[in-house]
Amino acid sequence: MQSAPDGHEEAQPMTNDDPSTTEADSARRDAVRAKAKSVKARIARRKYARRAAITIVIVAAVVAAGWWVWRSVEPELAREVVVPENLTDGAIDVISLMPEDERPELAEDPIAIDVYVDYMSPEAGTIETSLAPSMYELVADGVVTLAYHPVSLLSGESNGTQYSTRAAGAVLCVVTESPEAFRDVNSELLTNQPAEASDGFTDAELAEKAADAGAEGVSDCIENRTFAPWVSDATAQLLDGDLEGTDGVQLTSDAMVLVDGLPYEGALDNAAEFSQFLLTVQSEQYYGGTDPSTEPDAEDDSE
Repeated sequence: MQSAPDGHEEAQPMTNDDPSTTEADSARRDAVRAKAKSVKARIARRKYARRAAITIVIVAAVVAAGWWVWRSVEPELAREVVVPENLTDGAIDVISLMPEDERPELAEDPIAIDVYVDYMSPEAGTIETSLAPSMYELVADGVVTLAYHPVSLLSGESNGTQYSTRAAGAVLCVVTESPEAFRDVNSELLTNQPAEASDGFTDAELAEKAADAGAEGVSDCIENRTFAPWVSDATAQLLDGDLEGTDGVQLTSDAMVLVDGLPYEGALDNAAEFSQFLLTVQSEQYYGGTDPSTEPDAEDDSE
């Protein structure tokens, strides 16, 4: 160390050129970054789980509230259950309601489309507006069958008027008394819905809408709520276990579309995406649900 002119030693600048110290600092920074990423991931997972839990609670509360209102506000269940006519296995089969001379010739193995709708569900309205036109085109081509399943999951969301149940019952009146008007009445009630959480249309208004859409002789049936008890029972049965023709699929929404028993989980307002889903299902049908590349003759020759 050199001496300054006054005899004092000159201070030398401090440096940290030790490679081991630099590597340790870098390792600590990397560890901090890794921990931050881990924490963020845990937070994201918690948020997702919390949203999922909230959704489940809300759905359960809606269903419970609907059934409570139905059972305690107006005890329709005490009435006789009248079974609607012109149903096919408890569903509204669109083709069977057509005049015989207008029914399409079906392909050998048509794809089955099942639509579950609550008439107060905005998503059900979106299905009818965005997807139903292409569904009906495919019906006319004989490529698919189409069945509607009216449900009443949102009866508790109409200020005690049980609109979902009454609207579904009105549609069943049309199916029974004036089946050829089903498509127009169904479309009217799904695409021109009352506001959410409102009283909904009165029975007289439902009867008027049905008549304006071409249904004849249905007013008494609608205003007497003839099929309301049946709607209640049918919804309860649908909620009790797997949906018929599916492998473990359950009714979990007030608007659902199934294609050959498989739930469509794409955008309900995207007809192109739905068409692609249909093609995928049809392809799996053709190949028997097996990827051709996994067949024995396509195995790797290197074995």
